[in-house]
Amino acid sequence: MTAAEFESRLEAAAELAVQIASGDLQARLPLTGEGDHIDAVVAALNMLAEELQHERSSRRRAEELLQDELDGYEHAPALFCSFDAQSLTVEKCNQTLAAALGCSKPAILGRSVLALYAEDQRGSAERTLRKLAPGASLELGDWELLQADGSRLMVSGSATFVRGADARERVRIVWRDVTKERSLEAQLLETQKLEAIGRLCGGVAHDFNNILAVISGAASLTRDLLAEQHLDQEDMVLVQQAVDRGAALVNDLLAFSRRQVVKPVATNVRAITDEAARMVSRLVGTQIQVLTDIEDAALTVVIDPSQLSQVLINLAINARDAMPGGGTLRLSARRAEVRRTAAGHSSPPLPERVQLAPGAYVLIEVSDTGSGMSPGVLARAFEPFFTTKPVGSGSGLGLSMCYGIIQQAGGRIGIESQQGRGTTVYVYLPRSGRSTRPPADLEQPSKAGGNRETLLLVEDELAVCNVTRRILERAGYRVLIADNGAAALDVVTRCEGQIALVVTDISMPGMGGQELGAELRQRWPRLEVLYLSGYSPQSLGDDVSGEKVAFLGKPFTSKALLDKIRSVLERSGGRA
Repeated sequence: MTAAEFESRLEAAAELAVQIASGDLQARLPLTGEGDHIDAVVAALNMLAEELQHERSSRRRAEELLQDELDGYEHAPALFCSFDAQSLTVEKCNQTLAAALGCSKPAILGRSVLALYAEDQRGSAERTLRKLAPGASLELGDWELLQADGSRLMVSGSATFVRGADARERVRIVWRDVTKERSLEAQLLETQKLEAIGRLCGGVAHDFNNILAVISGAASLTRDLLAEQHLDQEDMVLVQQAVDRGAALVNDLLAFSRRQVVKPVATNVRAITDEAARMVSRLVGTQIQVLTDIEDAALTVVIDPSQLSQVLINLAINARDAMPGGGTLRLSARRAEVRRTAAGHSSPPLPERVQLAPGAYVLIEVSDTGSGMSPGVLARAFEPFFTTKPVGSGSGLGLSMCYGIIQQAGGRIGIESQQGRGTTVYVYLPRSGRSTRPPADLEQPSKAGGNRETLLLVEDELAVCNVTRRILERAGYRVLIADNGAAALDVVTRCEGQIALVVTDISMPGMGGQELGAELRQRWPRLEVLYLSGYSPQSLGDDVSGEKVAFLGKPFTSKALLDKIRSVLERSGGRA
């Protein structure tokens, strides 16, 4: 190799080194195959260029992945923030957290993480976060964050204590918004609680109705005896009045448990609302202005009219009590069409804790400008016997009774209230196209006396059985007794053709009244049955809720019982 060739190769190697140093990692120089020191240098430079090119590509891919990760973190569904473990100052957060709190990222960064929490939880939050040790993670459970408008956001998540490359200690929190989830859980728990209380109230009311039936029946017998001897009946009148008050209280319990005896008919909402408004105007005094706003005079729902009136009056009285200094009470009614959106939500949005199937409804609103309710009171508003009124000023059954009545009618009731801003109660009832003309009364009472017809009385409560038997025998009937359905079938089988009517309680151990009635219809289709119960026929099923089924609610007076029996016997001709 000549000196010129050697110099040329050396210059080429130097040029390659300059290109690589300037960032041109595509530059390469072929080897001559001489195997000398220059070829060794060129080979080393080529290898260096390849390694630097590979490193650049790897770094570029890492940067792209990091950017993708940052973009995902910024708009991820989870709420994220990172803060200094000592000062608790927020250093990073994502846009999702800022959007959930209704503010910008700069409004969060540089502040203490404790400022994100609701004020009453900041002390507990600080104690929890400072428990974290380096490298540890902690499930945080449920907390409430404070949104920019003052409302609260329920979140649940976890925190992790990390030490960065700069040796600084930080805590990273990942939350998820559980506000709707917890609201649904609370609705479910409240529904289950109300259902459990409703079953308890229904059972207590049923037993108490049996007691009232004995008292009422005995009082009726005593009044009849006193009347025959022309003696003073005033004491028995007082007893009957006490029974009526007890029955009213039981009806409140049954209304809550949706087992109250009702007579639903097509009811004009405007007529009931106007009547309630006139009555309320006399109750609330001159300091409260009562306004009505009925969208359509033809709005119709299927409900017991007296119950709808009772609901409106109860709600109005509650509104009056919330406005001791005066204010405005408004009763309004309008059409409401409930639909489901693609996301599964109701349209239009419903009040909190009100769940409705899609369909046509009548929305009745009772609103006031009173003191409103605190969140704690609002959460318990429908609980029976819960009241904020002084002792002796209320039973605590008003709203729970309204709840039961509306549920029994197939509707829903909800409340929205804020302290100092008044209260609005929303009542949704299915809209009906039926005529509001009440159905004709099929059972016109006739004379109450018997003609020695044989009746079978089926009753497991001995006291109720005894007093009812005495009423019937005194009226001229021959009475056979059975204490359950199976025993009743044996009696009818032995006395086939003699029994004119079976009078049976519905709730009995073993074979109850409904099963007995079904068996009697199958074996003796022409034998009439009169059902007795403290529950409504609607709550007991199709067997006893039809228009042609004879039913009498407990407690009853002797006249009501005898009139009902006579009407059933005359309808059937007394044939078995």
